[in-house]
Formats: sequence, structure tokens, C-alpha cells
Amino acid sequence: MKFKNYMEDVVVEVYQEFTKRYPKYCSCNRCKTDTIALALTNLRGKYASSLEGEVLAKVARDDPQVRTDALVALMIAAEIVASNPKH
Repeated sequence: MKFKNYMEDVVVEVYQEFTKRYPKYCSCNRCKTDTIALALTNLRGKYASSLEGEVLAKVARDDPQVRTDALVALMIAAEIVASNPKH
């Protein structure tokens, strides 16, 4: 059985938009992965293990509230990473 967290897809998509809107944050590979990982830690996962669940998760990806939650989590995570970068 295979599981997928579709919130990860949302966060990665929103991160790409985030870096364009907020270029003050470092987007090197290390800061990027730290920021995404920290944001995901603070968000509720959206998992699917069936075709039906996959369809529902993909629909939820476009929900404005889900994307806003991801953006807020990324903003908080980016501040934390910027205050203690590992590069």
C-alpha cells in the first residue's frame, strides 16, 4: 500500500510563489528544504491511499484556505530559518 501526503505538493507550490514575492529570504537548497520541512511539521497532512482519496486530495490542493494555511506556515518557517541559517 502506498501513501502520499498531498500537503507536501501544496507547500512546494506555494513556496515557489513565496520566494518570488519575498526575495529577502534565502532560497538556497538548504534553506529551502529547512523552510519546507518546518512548514510541513506545522501543517496537518493530507494523505491518500486510494484513487478516490487521491482525487479528493488533489481537489483540496486548490482550496484557497489550504493554500493560505501553507503560506502562513511558510512565512513563519522562513523567519525561523532566516534567524538561524545552516548554510
